[in-house]
Amino acid sequence: MEDYSTFSCVLFAFGILFVLVSSIEYFFPAKYKNLKGYRTKNSLKNEESWNFAQKKYAKSMFFSALFLIILSFIGLFLSIPNVYGFITSLVIIIILAIRIYIKTEKALKDKFY
Repeated sequence: MEDYSTFSCVLFAFGILFVLVSSIEYFFPAKYKNLKGYRTKNSLKNEESWNFAQKKYAKSMFFSALFLIILSFIGLFLSIPNVYGFITSLVIIIILAIRIYIKTEKALKDKFY
């Protein structure tokens, strides 16, 4: 009998990881031009854009984490074999990471440029 929980386990683990990272980033943001934090060309232009980017990135990551956790519970009712579940969960996580980046960059451009 094959176990079908890989999809849910991976999504739940990354969801919890995203919650922890986003909470740290939101409540203890990195100082301007620190090695830690959301570092892009637009976020490094000045301290105001840096602080805005850190908060926006943390909020986007937190809501993505909630989505991953909810999806992991839905995945418990799906019959996805381990290999496909693992690959599918990684694709979902990559898409969410790209979405976080695009959303934060768009917010930076709308507010500052």
